[in-house]
Amino acid sequence: MKRTLLFICFCLLTSNLASALTVEEAYKAIPHRYTPFEVESASMTSHESRFLVEFFGLVNLAIIERVQTLAWFQSRGKQGSPFSNYRKNVEKIIGQLGQLNVPKNCVSVRQRVMEAIQDQKAYFQEWDTAQAGRAPFKYPLGSLGARHALVTSSSQKLHQAYGELMQLFPKERAKNQQAFFDHLCALDFI
Repeated sequence: MKRTLLFICFCLLTSNLASALTVEEAYKAIPHRYTPFEVESASMTSHESRFLVEFFGLVNLAIIERVQTLAWFQSRGKQGSPFSNYRKNVEKIIGQLGQLNVPKNCVSVRQRVMEAIQDQKAYFQEWDTAQAGRAPFKYPLGSLGARHALVTSSSQKLHQAYGELMQLFPKERAKNQQAFFDHLCALDFI
């Protein structure tokens, strides 16, 4: 399982290794606390815990991509990673999420997160289109960006996914419940 996740990380980031962030660096850049999911202490089934390890690994890759691309947009291309890399890498991440062996009770969680990432990609596409046309983007992240329909929609889906995880695993250890929150909150723009 760890080899698979490392291979996924390698494949997704080889096109942009020079500027790739680590998971910890991405969380620090947001800034947000990072609590890893601990499969060893999980009280859920082994199928559920294996899924969540892989799922949160892919969520972390999406966070890295988002942080790097946001830096690129906010710095006007001087830092981070361009949207073209984000688009390509996020499509791979979404594909990997779609191929996970998902327990039936977690299908909706995965779907909501995939849709949230798609919303984020569409938001960045709008920003990229505005920049390419040399037009000001009305909704850069900050006070106005939080009002953009795609940012709001993505955030709502991530909140719903978190709520579902908490309903599915109410007796899970506090540290793993914190991991649920940290991963999905760090992926959220808001």
